[in-house]
Amino acid sequence: MINVGIIGSGFIVPEFIKATSLVKGYHYRGIASPVEEQLKNLKEKYNIDYYSLNNDDVLTDPKVDVIYVAVPNGLHYEIAKKALQNNKHVIVEKPFVPTYKQAKELIDLAKKKNLIIFDAVTMVHMPNYKKIKELVNVIGDIKMVDINFSQYSSRYNKLKQGIVLPAFDYKMAGGALMDLGIYNINYIVGIFGEPKHVYYFPNITKKIDTSGTLVLDYGTFKATCVTCKDCKAPLSTTIQGDKAYLKSDYASSVIETFRVVQNDGTAKEYALNKHPEVAHFHEYVEFKRLFTKNDLAKAQEYNSHTLKTIKVLETAIKFANIKFN
Repeated sequence: MINVGIIGSGFIVPEFIKATSLVKGYHYRGIASPVEEQLKNLKEKYNIDYYSLNNDDVLTDPKVDVIYVAVPNGLHYEIAKKALQNNKHVIVEKPFVPTYKQAKELIDLAKKKNLIIFDAVTMVHMPNYKKIKELVNVIGDIKMVDINFSQYSSRYNKLKQGIVLPAFDYKMAGGALMDLGIYNINYIVGIFGEPKHVYYFPNITKKIDTSGTLVLDYGTFKATCVTCKDCKAPLSTTIQGDKAYLKSDYASSVIETFRVVQNDGTAKEYALNKHPEVAHFHEYVEFKRLFTKNDLAKAQEYNSHTLKTIKVLETAIKFANIKFN
């Protein structure tokens, strides 16, 4: 049994519990945040042993094996570092951290302490995504990658009213690229590695990107990623080769199904994910395996992917001159 301490009480916590309950083998030891009403509701609904308004009560609990970090983006580094210093394994909600320096420090600290630090990004562990990585080699020379992850945020309505919530707070490393765009970066970097050049062209409202277009230049092909939280459009991920194209009509975070269409029109559909209704299922199957087997080598392999992703993210943020302070 994995005894979990949860830091944070926002909307993502029930999603974490839903997924880990389906996986089985997770026990919710404690939860902490400043919002007592949310804590009371979560404790009662999900049979969490206790709640606290003090993060340190959970971070230092000797019965906790792993800390799940579900706080605003700008607090990920601080909480994850404290967890590692208290000899806890760590699951960090996306985006891992805003900067490469912070990511490297946390990953190096975990390695030094023989602990697992896990970037909770959905698609990396999905069978559909793994199959895409296999099939990309058979669609010919890659010519273009195009992703659209546009999802109108109810919190954008608040922003228009002058109410800045963490998702759009530049002081908390919010914004469209950090929230939805990080999935697109993970998707592309996981298949093609680091690009030669990174460009990000955002729409800025109150010092934060509410939407934007990311361009990754791989030399022989280009990848364009549209990410929006201030408007919506059909979701899609497409990889075009000179022999075929590979397309999903789902967000890069989900990829419930995808198809490969040859130039002659021949097509094949794939739907390999288990429990597609629970996007986080496969990542917590994998974390359970890493924890149970103490597979530090594989955990560090995932960390290498995280570092590449954060490097691209940070480069894009700097190109767009977005400041998180």
